[in-house]
Amino acid sequence: MLKKSLYLILSILIATALVVLQTTLSNLMWLSSVDMPVTIGLALKTFVGDLIGMNSSGAIPLVGLVAVGMLLAYTVAKILLIWVDTKKSYAYGLAGAAAILAIVLLMPLAFYNLDLIAGARTALGKTILILCGFLSGYYFGSRLEDKE
Repeated sequence: MLKKSLYLILSILIATALVVLQTTLSNLMWLSSVDMPVTIGLALKTFVGDLIGMNSSGAIPLVGLVAVGMLLAYTVAKILLIWVDTKKSYAYGLAGAAAILAIVLLMPLAFYNLDLIAGARTALGKTILILCGFLSGYYFGSRLEDKE
């Protein structure tokens, strides 16, 4: 039980870090496109700043939002795995993708049609974020498979 909880927390942290990384990189790519000099050092500093800022300030920390989404999606996946015979890594991967999809599609509805996650402003950005959710869920499911 303790290992499952650790895997869950790691999965949430992986998803959060990947979302922040994608958002930071999309912002830096835009800055670069308007001839702003972007260095590796600046990119690393910005990523660390975004990782701290997006999880410690604001009304809803990103890690909390991701945690709620993942907990709901993983619970549904666990229930569905009772009836559907598939690998846990795929089931939880799809659940992670669904959690991030729900976050990027439903958040603008709650905030006057504003995408608060900058990386989710384009279709490509949303797709990459959903892939990040899949990777996080896949990690969680594969750890559960290794345990059995």
